[in-house]
Amino acid sequence: MLLAIALTAAHAGIAAAGPPGVWVVQSWDQLTPDQRSRALQNFQRYQRLPESSRERLQRRYQTFQGLPPREQEQVRKNYDVYRNMTPDQRQDFMNRYQQWKGKQR
Repeated sequence: MLLAIALTAAHAGIAAAGPPGVWVVQSWDQLTPDQRSRALQNFQRYQRLPESSRERLQRRYQTFQGLPPREQEQVRKNYDVYRNMTPDQRQDFMNRYQQWKGKQR
């Protein structure tokens, strides 16, 4: 069975097999102990989600998978920018997004 885990390039120490910044492994044994720990924590967190949240995540992932590679890369870059924001910057971003969203209606 193929075990494919996407890892950011900063944390991966294995050969790339996917788009830039995405790393795919064939087996659990190829992961470092830190990568295994993070993968297990992510899985456990996913398992604790309510069914509706897991279904929403699955739909979003399928939507992401359906994007062209360039758009997938842009989504990854945008997420990296968001992830590196301070809490105040994130709050400001969300406020501006809500204002924009309100104007779209």
